[in-house]
Amino acid sequence: MHKMLYFDYSAVVLEFVLLASILMRRMTNGKSNSMFIMLVTISIFTTSADIIAVTFDNLGSEFYYEKMMSHSVYLFLRALISFIQLNYVIVLTDTWFKAANNFTKKIKLFFPIFLLAALMITNFFAHNIFYIDENGTYIRGANFLWLYVINGYYAVYGSMKIFRNSQMMDMSRIVSLFVGTFLMMGADWIQIMIPSVLIDMFACSIALLFIFMMVQRPEEITDSETGLIKLNTYAYDLKRSFINKKPETLIMIRLNNYLVIREMLGYRDTICVKRMIADIIVRYLRSSRVRADVYYIGSGNYRIRLENHDNAEAVKVAEYINDTLKEGIVYNEMQINLVACVCITNIPEDIDEFDSLSIFGNDFSAEYTGNVLYASEICRKSRYDIMREIDKIIENAISENEFEVYYQPIYSIKDKKFNSAEALLRLKTEKYGFISPELFIPAAEKSGAIHRIGEIVMESVCSFIGSEEYAELGLDYIEVNLSPAQCMENNLAKNMIGIMERNHVLPSQLNLEITETASGEIQNVVMDNITTLYNAGISLSLDDFGTGYSNMTRIASLPFRIIKLDKTFTRIKENPNLIIVLENVIKMIKALNMKIVVEGIETKELVDHFERMECEYIQGYYYSKPLPKRDFVKFIQAGI
Repeated sequence: MHKMLYFDYSAVVLEFVLLASILMRRMTNGKSNSMFIMLVTISIFTTSADIIAVTFDNLGSEFYYEKMMSHSVYLFLRALISFIQLNYVIVLTDTWFKAANNFTKKIKLFFPIFLLAALMITNFFAHNIFYIDENGTYIRGANFLWLYVINGYYAVYGSMKIFRNSQMMDMSRIVSLFVGTFLMMGADWIQIMIPSVLIDMFACSIALLFIFMMVQRPEEITDSETGLIKLNTYAYDLKRSFINKKPETLIMIRLNNYLVIREMLGYRDTICVKRMIADIIVRYLRSSRVRADVYYIGSGNYRIRLENHDNAEAVKVAEYINDTLKEGIVYNEMQINLVACVCITNIPEDIDEFDSLSIFGNDFSAEYTGNVLYASEICRKSRYDIMREIDKIIENAISENEFEVYYQPIYSIKDKKFNSAEALLRLKTEKYGFISPELFIPAAEKSGAIHRIGEIVMESVCSFIGSEEYAELGLDYIEVNLSPAQCMENNLAKNMIGIMERNHVLPSQLNLEITETASGEIQNVVMDNITTLYNAGISLSLDDFGTGYSNMTRIASLPFRIIKLDKTFTRIKENPNLIIVLENVIKMIKALNMKIVVEGIETKELVDHFERMECEYIQGYYYSKPLPKRDFVKFIQAGI
């Protein structure tokens, strides 16, 4: 019977096109890419073996040994495709580690393919799988169906694996994998029923193309600029690891001076630098035979996810990358200095939840040391537990009245007494104790809860100012902070004036602090709020002056009465040049008829220094830390 090879020719062309597309798109990083490349490569060899075997069949009664060998290779490789496809599913679900230490699961995985190998070897003598008769015709043997049983076994095994881990994949991936399996099994059935129709490998190639487009998704998996795995796949892989409770070692790399490099080189050259760094990482991993997935997640952030949970190996990799990046790189004959923070994180020992891992990934590089960092040393576990639940904590604090306003006294150098105070919000929960404003304020701004929190603070402060207790203290005013998000609230001014009127608070008894960041948001709504509050007689101050890119022209155009110098200006011992900056800043502020509050004062020496520079007010731990209302009242009364 003369067999037609048109389907096989089409299949091998399609498989080569697939492989070329993978390589041209640099889809070589990551276990799923590697396993898919192996699947396509084995398919090419399998189709080629089938073409060779059928060609010998069509030549006639000669070539006995060539026919036996080529058919044996084809049949074994065809079963190997099913085996590798199952391993590809295991990689996609990231469950290989569960089988690695389980003997029973290893037997279920490897025994059928080993059995087939044994059957193919013995077939040269027993002829139970197939044989070549005296006419040179290929004849199926008594045990030939075992080949399809093994293929079916791996197909069913893979389908069950997909079904059991469906929560780790989106529906399109699940459907695509099932469609690919159906195509291969359907082709097997056609091959059993009509041996002369060589459709098996063509169906396999169509299934691979389908998986490539719908599961591999090259445009979604691989970053075109670096050739590494993209952010969305990084998130998917790590979330999957947390679901599987899989122990992993992650090396985090962050270029602290990425924005500087981008500004210096421009967009196109920065891409080249990013690719050079990626190549440094990938080359070392390959030369050291370290199995790992390498990701680029944007803004100068690289991640290495080691396949083995081996801390010694992680340390070796991290130390090499840290030392290499510290040396910088040469690009277009320029020496590019890289300020890179490298941190080893063990999952789940150090961090046991993806959102907490993401927060840590943004925080670990806050202070550059030049040494490899360890999450176990810098990660305060409670902080990341808090961030995981922060929205719930804030909502509960609002409903259960857990927010409390503290007051920090401000000393008037001229009057030689405490004439005002700053209201500062504190949060103490039963589960976590005190939670820093640095954690809950940004979260509240992001969720929108900051507006309700702002009203709580305003109500508390105005209630205090309107009380007889406050009247006896002889204070001029209380300062209340406004966040950038609050400043952009349409009804801010109206709501605040309403709260003041309900509590019989005079405009002169309140001073509103606007941060330097908020003052830069000169949008219509911000200006409307500032103008309305100022026209109502409420004084305004600029908080944290010196922490951003201060624009004196902008500041001069706004109705500020007070400028609060940030505590960074107190570090004159560490940086004597600050004295020159301070003298000129103070001179400009004075020329604008604004008063100065210096924050962060902790020593008598600094008090005397700023008094000599004619600053009006001092705030800091030298006099008092922020106090609960009851303790604040006692403190002021003691000083009267």
